[in-house]
Amino acid sequence: MIKGILFDFDGTLSNRKQAAYNMYRQCIAQMRSDLDPHGIDFENLVQFCMVADQYGVVQKDYVWKRLKDKHIPDLDVQKWTDYWYANFNAIQISSDGAEETLIKLRKEYRLGILSNGAYESQLAKVKKLGFEKLVDEVIICGQYGINKPDERIFAIAAEKLGLACSEIAMVGDMFFTDIFGAQKAGMMPVWYTGNENVISDYPVTRVRTFGEIYDLFHGEDSE
Repeated sequence: MIKGILFDFDGTLSNRKQAAYNMYRQCIAQMRSDLDPHGIDFENLVQFCMVADQYGVVQKDYVWKRLKDKHIPDLDVQKWTDYWYANFNAIQISSDGAEETLIKLRKEYRLGILSNGAYESQLAKVKKLGFEKLVDEVIICGQYGINKPDERIFAIAAEKLGLACSEIAMVGDMFFTDIFGAQKAGMMPVWYTGNENVISDYPVTRVRTFGEIYDLFHGEDSE
């Protein structure tokens, strides 16, 4: 019986893709002030960064090095890496329905956020959206030096919630961190795909919206 639910943050509770797109536009507008921000040359640079970004799993200096090599030879990689980490926390965007769903689910479940990343920056993003007030525990992997999919961080999260791993569902967007790790730890994995057209033959529960997440745990007629 599921008694607790863990949520990934970036790309699950937060619309990380939209936030990253907005941030890359902000950066390119300053790097190339000569370009029309509504023109195709500007958008081409932004989309180049979005692909290099790899859903945020790479460090930002990797993105800027690629941009420097391919498009902006005089780009200062360290300057823009520092700029990203100093400003990205402030432009977080909540996934549609995330707040409302957490408010409903907390009435019957222990809730937590389990996120990879550096402790201070990830906690700042969570607080920017106010989600720390809607869950019982916020577990940032950087605080423990262990990242998903390591089973140990899932065990730590379970202990924080006061539950066994078998009593917890893990909702996340990344298969190789959230789904793989949860499965190995003995939790119920729930793959949040949003509007992504993911392809997989593996039999795992999938949800596309937070409405579907609510229905999964409560049923359409439950209040």
